[in-house]
This record gives sequence, C-alpha cells and structure tokens, in this order.
Amino acid sequence: MTIKSILYAYSGEQDEGSGLDFAIKLAHHYDAWLTGVVRHGYSKMERRIATIVSDEVHLAVQNAEKKRISEITQRFQNTVKAASLEGRTSFIDVEPHMMTSISEIARCYDMVITGNHPEDEQYEFLAAYPDRIALQSGRPVVVVPDGFKAKGPARKVLIAWDGKRTIARAVGDAMPMLEQGTQVTLLTVGASHTVDQHPDHGIMGLLERHNVEASHIHDRGTGRSVAETIVQTADEMGSDLIIMGAYEHSKFSQDIFGGVTTEMLQSVKVPVFMAH
Repeated sequence: MTIKSILYAYSGEQDEGSGLDFAIKLAHHYDAWLTGVVRHGYSKMERRIATIVSDEVHLAVQNAEKKRISEITQRFQNTVKAASLEGRTSFIDVEPHMMTSISEIARCYDMVITGNHPEDEQYEFLAAYPDRIALQSGRPVVVVPDGFKAKGPARKVLIAWDGKRTIARAVGDAMPMLEQGTQVTLLTVGASHTVDQHPDHGIMGLLERHNVEASHIHDRGTGRSVAETIVQTADEMGSDLIIMGAYEHSKFSQDIFGGVTTEMLQSVKVPVFMAH
C-alpha cells in the first residue's frame, strides 16, 4: 500500500499555501499525482443582491467571483510548475450547478490535504471543510495549519490513541507514511489505558510488525483537556504530525458542545492526519 493520488482542497481566501506546500512535498516523495480542487457556491453578497439589483450589477458580481476562481487556479498552476510537478497535476473547478461535493470527489483519491476552514464568513463559499470531508468521504484528511512549513515527510509522529474505531482507521490509513522511517510515539490520555492488555500485543504489535519504531507514553490528563494534552505533548516532543480519529461522536454534538477534534483544529501548530 502506498500513496499515489493526492487531492489538495483549497480552504478559502485565508489559505496561505501551507497545505499546498505540504501536498507538493508528499507528491514528490511518493511520486504521486496531485490534483487541486476548489468548490465555489454563491457568496453571501451574491445571494443578497440577486433579487434587489439589476441584471447588469448581478453579472458584474458574478464576473468578479469568476475572476477570483481563475486567480486561484492560476496560482495553483504556477506553484506546481515552480515545484517541477508539471505533467503530474490536474485542477478541478467545482461550480454550483455541478451538484457534487468535495467529499464525493475525494473518494477517488488516497488522501485529502487542506487547511482549516476560514473564520471570515465572507469567504465560506470558497472553503473546504476538513471535518465534513473526513466524515463523508471515507478518505483520510490532513489538516495543515496556516504558516506551517514542511521540510519533507513527517519524521516524528504522535498518535493520539484511545483504542476506538476512528483512530484504528486513521493509523491504518497512515501506515504508508509511518513505514518511511518515522519515530512514533503513542499517547494515551486519561485515568487508564488498555495498550498493554491486548492478548496479541495490540497496536504496539501492529506497528512493530510494520517495522515502525514506536514507544508509548501515558498522561493522566490532570488539569488539562485531552486536546490540550495532545497539543502540548506534540510540542514537547517536537512532533511534526499528529494522527487522531475524527469525531467519534456525532458532528452535531461536536458543533454544539465542542470536542477533542474541534479543539485540536483550533489550536494545533502541526498537521493533523485524521480519519473517520
């Protein structure tokens, strides 16, 4: 199993290019095909003015937004050309009338790389939403924070292990990356853990059989949330990738009450590899 097809999903006007830079480095390392995608609906401005202005003004707004999409596409083409990836890339512009989502498109790629969605609602119609993609695509998603500069494939990886279905899926999906000589730390958080209680060496045995160098640490998490513990541990260990499960509970409850995934994506400084 290896990585041969990567989807980079544009994550809004605040996208600083960190996700694309990360995707390009992975594409080079794995000799993979890289596809960029932007899905644009109708902006709030266009929806507001559609019924109260002349057709001429409405057309002008539409043309301005088409120009913005063209600039995004050209930026992608220029960046991959500068990275010597020509001939191994493509770009998809998903227009509103196409009636498809990035999650549906993502099902035909090995992984999705994107940034966190923008806080500015003005640009929400241009944004990819990593939480939705992870929930709906069936593919792993790597969320790259703005300002992160990858030196190459991850070398120090922190796995936030709780023994549940989603983290098991994430570790399985990430195995091609872990097998590349990475140093892995398995972190468990809480009053107890079950890592050493599996009858056949459990997750540590799986990593060993894949020739992955791994160690286990346990943090009782006293006085800190699980997300804070994961982020601080990653900082302390110099991790350049965190692997975790996404939204073990419903996305609705996560949005209303918060949760580990939501808090992580708001505060993390290194890429997060997640699957559902």
